[in-house]
Amino acid sequence: MTTLNRRSLLAGAAALALPASPLAFAQQPTTIQKPARIILGFPAGGSLDTIARLLAERLKGTYAPSVTVENRAGAAGRIAMDYVKASEPDGTAITMGPASVAVLYPHVYRNLSYDPLRDFTPVSTVCTFQFGFTIGSMVPAEVRTPQQFAAWCKANPKDASFGSAGEGTMAHFAGLMVSRALGLEMQHVPFKGGAPALQAVVGGQIAASINVLVEPLPFIKEGKLRALGVTGPTRAVYLPQTPTFVEQGFRDVSVEEYFAAWVAPRTPAPIANALAEQLKKAIQTKELEEAYAARAFAPSFSTPQELDRMVRADLAKWAPVVKASGFTIDS
Repeated sequence: MTTLNRRSLLAGAAALALPASPLAFAQQPTTIQKPARIILGFPAGGSLDTIARLLAERLKGTYAPSVTVENRAGAAGRIAMDYVKASEPDGTAITMGPASVAVLYPHVYRNLSYDPLRDFTPVSTVCTFQFGFTIGSMVPAEVRTPQQFAAWCKANPKDASFGSAGEGTMAHFAGLMVSRALGLEMQHVPFKGGAPALQAVVGGQIAASINVLVEPLPFIKEGKLRALGVTGPTRAVYLPQTPTFVEQGFRDVSVEEYFAAWVAPRTPAPIANALAEQLKKAIQTKELEEAYAARAFAPSFSTPQELDRMVRADLAKWAPVVKASGFTIDS
């Protein structure tokens, strides 16, 4: 009998002989035996950081003996991607980021230092979220639909503008999708974050803004903003009275952003599959469900193969949108 088999039999006998204890869960064999880190390309305190820390707690003792979160902010998330790209293929370095880092950046950055398909092993999605297109005090109160807004923009071309959280973001290009679907050439006004963009709409400095849905919700409820549509395939649970652009006849305006997890290239499939399974279990816990609800996120998980297919499809989807915009970044 091999040493491995003797150990397995002894472990099984011990499990039957001993009563369950509070420490039993943490003492179960883990997928990898070394500490793991979730490398984030964004600062601490944001939604992604909060979600990652909750997931890290759930992965500790199931996927790895310990799992910590390390913020390597900068370069719009690219620093973290480069770090994991160069890491050992043993599952100890995990990155979580928005889909943009994999599906938009290859089209936006002329000198991107990684290939999202070749330089990472996909693991799983973590959550999805959609965008809301809102208008404010600059636009007359009777304007309530995308069609009415388009008519107002055509009558007031100098005021036809929309804000977003910044150039090169998914919100930026989702706004361009809306603009083209309405037959407009709206001026894009980038801000350093979604909140300043919304404040400009509320204050009447710009006509509209497109934001991650959780950001405009308080203003919509207070009546300071009007939501013309949401970009997801279905209405948002948190804004059920607002129709999607698709159901209003704009079939090309269907955009969902998602957070996803990747590990280093050439990581063995059993490790990636096990991490995906443990993430799925974590996402289904009540604590994560509540954290998602507070941010208007929808729980989402996938197999590594499904995430790979999503990234490939979205890479193809965004290529013509970015090309048509003429927007690129040299750095």
